[in-house]
Amino acid sequence: MHEYTPAGAMPWTVASPFRMRPGLAHLTAEAVPPALFLRDALAPTYARQKARVLATRRSQAVLGEPDAAVLRAVAEAYAAQTGVALAPDPDALALGMQEDFVVLHDEPGEPASAQAPTTLRTRFLSVCFPSNWNPAHKLGLDFAAIHAPVADNALLQAGARGIVDMAFRQAPMLRHVWLLTPSAELPQHPDTRRLRWDDALAQADAPNASGRLIDQLCFRVERQTTLPLPALRRGVFFIRVMVCPLNESLAVAPGRAAELHAALASMSEAVLAYRGMTAVRERLLVELVNNF
Repeated sequence: MHEYTPAGAMPWTVASPFRMRPGLAHLTAEAVPPALFLRDALAPTYARQKARVLATRRSQAVLGEPDAAVLRAVAEAYAAQTGVALAPDPDALALGMQEDFVVLHDEPGEPASAQAPTTLRTRFLSVCFPSNWNPAHKLGLDFAAIHAPVADNALLQAGARGIVDMAFRQAPMLRHVWLLTPSAELPQHPDTRRLRWDDALAQADAPNASGRLIDQLCFRVERQTTLPLPALRRGVFFIRVMVCPLNESLAVAPGRAAELHAALASMSEAVLAYRGMTAVRERLLVELVNNF
C-alpha cells in the first residue's frame, strides 16, 4: 500500500509549450513556503523506504567521498529550518531528511580560462529516489555533462554557466520538474524492476479494468533546491520527490486536464522518447479530452 503526498500539496508547474528549461526561481520568492527543505507527516515513510534502499542497493545510492564540513553545514541548515537535529554523517542525513542530496565541489576548469576559471563537479551523491536515472553515472561530472543525455537540452546547456553561478555560488534557488510515471514507487532506479509503461497499458486493458490509462498513472514531482557554500567552495543540490495518483492531481483545480493536454501535445518526439512516452501520448491526449 503506497502512501502518497496529498494531491493538494503537490506543486503543479505544468505549462505549454513544454520545454526543457532551467526554470529557476529565488527560494525566498517562493510563496508557500520559502523553504530549502520540506518535512511533512510522511517523513517516517520516506525514512523506511530510504533504509530499504541503503540495506539492499547502497552502492547504487551512495557514491563518492563525503565532505565533513559540508555535512555539518547541511545538518545545521536542516536543524535551523525544521527544528530536527540530525548527526552530520551520510546515513543520518539520508534517513532523517526526505530530500536526497548531491554535493558539488568548485574546482579548476578544464581547460581553465579567465571566463570560466572553475567548474562545479559532483563529488558525493546520496540519492535513494532517482527518477529513472543512475546516480553512478553522474559522479565527477559538471553541469553540462550531467545534462548531456537530456532531450532538447539546448536551453539548459546555453544557460549552464549562469545557472551554476546563481544557484551554487550566490543564492539558494528552487526548481520543479514534473513527470508522469506508471510506478508509485519513490525509488525508481533504471536497473530495478517496477511498473513500466507496458505494464500500465496491460493493466488498463485488463478485464474489469476501467480501460483508462490515466487511472494507472502517477504524477511525480522533483522539488529541487540549492544551498551555496562559497566559503567552502562547495554547493549542495537537494531533490525532494513527491508522488500522487494522476487523477487526484488533475481533480485539485479546474483546467488541469487541459493544461496537461497542451503540455503533452507540445512535447517533441525527442522528449517523448527520453521519457518513454512515445507509444502512449496519443492515448493520453484522447483520454484527457474525453474524461475531464
